Amino acid sequence: MFYMPYLRVRNAVLIYAYIVSGITLFAVALRFWPGALHSDGHELSNVHVDLTMLLSGSAALVGGFATVLGLNLASENDGHLEVAWTKPISREGYALGVFAVDIGAMAVCLLFTLMCLGIVVDVYAGGQAVSLGSGNHVLGGLAFCGFPLCVYAWITALSASAKRNRGTIAGMFWPLMIAVAALHFVPVAPIHAIAKALFYINPIELYTTNSHEAAPVGNYLWGWAVSAALLVVALAQWRRLEL
Repeated sequence: MFYMPYLRVRNAVLIYAYIVSGITLFAVALRFWPGALHSDGHELSNVHVDLTMLLSGSAALVGGFATVLGLNLASENDGHLEVAWTKPISREGYALGVFAVDIGAMAVCLLFTLMCLGIVVDVYAGGQAVSLGSGNHVLGGLAFCGFPLCVYAWITALSASAKRNRGTIAGMFWPLMIAVAALHFVPVAPIHAIAKALFYINPIELYTTNSHEAAPVGNYLWGWAVSAALLVVALAQWRRLEL
């Protein structure tokens, strides 16, 4: 029933895995390249990497992958609606199935990226370099994993009713979010007020800024709430589409 979404996601996951694997192999090869670094021991043995850093780095990389997956629902609009809506399932059920496939793919890619980053850290600094960190740090790292979900939800909400030019939406997303974040640096009071309001819906700011009004973990959890709301908006748009 979800063969087409699964096929699109499978191909995207494979491409992502090839890219991350290639980068990892290059980093490992560089470690042992003659003359690049000494191979007798770990020169960076005094480096300590918190597990939260690995989780955050993995989530940031998967955020780019989420930009592509966020267009999967819109892909159904371009010549596939007739097929999708003849399946023995409601429109909402079909869309939720697409969400589930995409989110599952992001979780797999997150774990794979975390493993690859762990390999690189182990090669350069040794396994002892990775520490679990405090409970709050681990909680923050896990909450930060909502970053790719927030990106995915935004792209899905913006493109759910689009039948053409869905790639333009994904292409404009990151420049737009960066521009919104840059509003904080404009020395004009009204613009600062707008920037402060947009802070609460911009995934870049929610997951990279320490707000004085809420703890970082609070920002992350709010990001999860924003993601849920955006997916509801996307679902409502797709439900009302006409052939």
